[in-house]
Amino acid sequence: MLALSLLLVLPLGTLRAADASGLPASWKALGIRVGMPYAQARQALVGAGWQVEAPEAGGTPVFSATPEVECGQGRDAVCSAGYRKGTEAYGLMLETAKHGPLRVQGAY
Repeated sequence: MLALSLLLVLPLGTLRAADASGLPASWKALGIRVGMPYAQARQALVGAGWQVEAPEAGGTPVFSATPEVECGQGRDAVCSAGYRKGTEAYGLMLETAKHGPLRVQGAY
């Protein structure tokens, strides 16, 4: 939903495709990697000047510590969080687990 919304709102050419690993090169340079805890990824992104995007749905956050995280409905629902810096905008896909932290699954 966030990716579609970004495509409708952002000027043409502002979204850049992530590489084959699923993460933008600029994020990989910060040490962001698939499988790492979201809290670490968030800290690295914010520290490098990336702005956290508010979720599209609004309402009550799914996770109080990370109100930017938005989750779909259903058994195999995916969670995501959007980030923007200058003309670049990406979303992090996050893996949820019954026990343990949110983990980076990829980017869009």
